[in-house]
This record gives sequence, C-alpha cells and structure tokens, in this order.
Amino acid sequence: MRVSMDIELKDEPGQLILALDPISKRKANLVSVFHYHKKKSSGSDLIQVRLVINSNEPTIKNIFNDFEELGIRVLRIGEEKYSESLTVLLLGHVIHTDLKDTIDRIDNSGFAEVVGMSLSMPEISKPSSASLEIHAAGQKEMEKTIEILRETAIEKDLLLILPIEIE
Repeated sequence: MRVSMDIELKDEPGQLILALDPISKRKANLVSVFHYHKKKSSGSDLIQVRLVINSNEPTIKNIFNDFEELGIRVLRIGEEKYSESLTVLLLGHVIHTDLKDTIDRIDNSGFAEVVGMSLSMPEISKPSSASLEIHAAGQKEMEKTIEILRETAIEKDLLLILPIEIE
C-alpha cells in the first residue's frame, strides 16, 4: 500500500530527520519527500512536508501514532492513486515546441501525471532539455504514457530518452 502524508514540522534544522526516524524504525519504504519550503502553516514557524510511504496498513498506522507521540501533526493521509513512476528526458527545442502542451497531453490522459520537472535552457535560440518525473496508475498505464511521449516527441522533433531497464 502506498500512502502520502502531509505533516507539519518546525522550520528548524534536524526536524526532517526526526520525522524520518519512525519510518526507518518501522522498516517502511520511503518513496519520496517533498519539502514545501515556502509554504508556512497558518502564519507560524511550521512548514509542510509531503511523505510518500510504501508499507502495509498496520505499519502506516504505527507511523501515524509515532508522529503523534513526537508532536508531529499529520495534516492529511491518503492512499496514492499512482503506483508507477518514471523519469524521462526530452531534448531539443522543448520550450519552443510548447512544453505546457506536452505536459497537458500526459496530465489529460486521466491515468498519469507529470509530478516534477527540471529544465535546462542554455541560450534562447539553442536546444533545451527537460527532465520529467511521471506517475501513472499502473504498468499498462505507464506504457500508454510512454507511447503518448513517443508520438509527441516525433511530432515536435524532440529526442525522448527513457531509462535503461536492467533485469
């Protein structure tokens, strides 16, 4: 079971490590951490952090209880709708060929979303590159998403680089 938790932490050094300890202690798999540096909770010195954890339901409940004992407030907890993730690279005139449209093609599929992006633009007239982190509902949906990306890359004359699968 994969769940995401939004928690509140004091905006002080060491607080994230404190929050990660129960996850480690319970031997849950930490999938991702997103630290909202600019998003303060209710005008205080607290910041929000989203944790995505993969474990069984009893372990998730124990982690929740551990957070309460540590004084860490859980703002939201919910099962993640996406189980597959993949990072791809797009090379070429990524910006000039409407990056928003490329992202919208994935997001509008109903089964996948672009959840992260890193962009490099050396010069305005030179090719750019984008790293896209994509989440999909399952393996078949991820395969459909890759097909959307392949078609988009061909149409926009972009080079699509997929990860190498090692088995």
